[in-house]
Amino acid sequence: MSRSLPLPLIGRAVEYQKLVEALERCESLLISGPAGIGKTALVMRVLEDHPVAAAGSIIYLSGVGGLRPLLCALLRRLYEIEDATLRRQLRNEGVAKATFSSWLQTHRASRLRGALYRSMEGGQYWVFLDHIPPLTLAVAKVVKELTRMRETPVYILARGLSEAEVGHVTDLYWSDRQRLSLGPLPARAARDLLEWCIRRFGLARLDLNGFRQEILHLSGHNPGTLIHMCALAAEPRYQYGSQIKTKLIRIDTLVSGYNSLAPPKLTESTHGGR
Repeated sequence: MSRSLPLPLIGRAVEYQKLVEALERCESLLISGPAGIGKTALVMRVLEDHPVAAAGSIIYLSGVGGLRPLLCALLRRLYEIEDATLRRQLRNEGVAKATFSSWLQTHRASRLRGALYRSMEGGQYWVFLDHIPPLTLAVAKVVKELTRMRETPVYILARGLSEAEVGHVTDLYWSDRQRLSLGPLPARAARDLLEWCIRRFGLARLDLNGFRQEILHLSGHNPGTLIHMCALAAEPRYQYGSQIKTKLIRIDTLVSGYNSLAPPKLTESTHGGR
């Protein structure tokens, strides 16, 4: 069983190109879609391929919520990559490596914002915010300042588009050019990903009669869900002899939080998210 095959980026050529173009134009982008649809995988692949990542200009944060935690996380990252503007300010204030964390904790948010804005204005960065809670008004104001006044593109990976899901963000990314929505994979791409999963998890040794069609239907062509279900199928507890307990996989997938198990409404020519 081949467990080392790299995760492929299947059926996302259009989305890939749009993100690349946004990076090259230094233009912010709201990347949206349900859980498991491949937002993070898309970003990771583009950053692996794009020279801005090699230059150390990418600031990628995951799971950071609230104004102060966000400011602190951004400034920590700038400190780690030795941003010249921030380092100069800290030297002037007598702040060393041992006292940097204390400096972050003792200053008010307004002071941290000022340090962040000066650093972003003095350098060239691309900021990615992934797996973050709905943006508060205060956080949205920081994003607005970065994108519109400091010319720092911010890429937000959002689970959905309603205000309850993303907070005060929709008015920051107001045009279609600033939004990238990922939907289910086209039918052909979903089948290709399934065949990759069968190789990846060594499922070819099992009885796959009916499995392919059923797993494609249950996954809704959501790539994360499809991969998750195939990974479960490789575990002995989801097998009975050479048979795969597809119903049990479906139940456990739903319990684990994958809520996109619905049949896709796609044709062969449809491209996900378009």
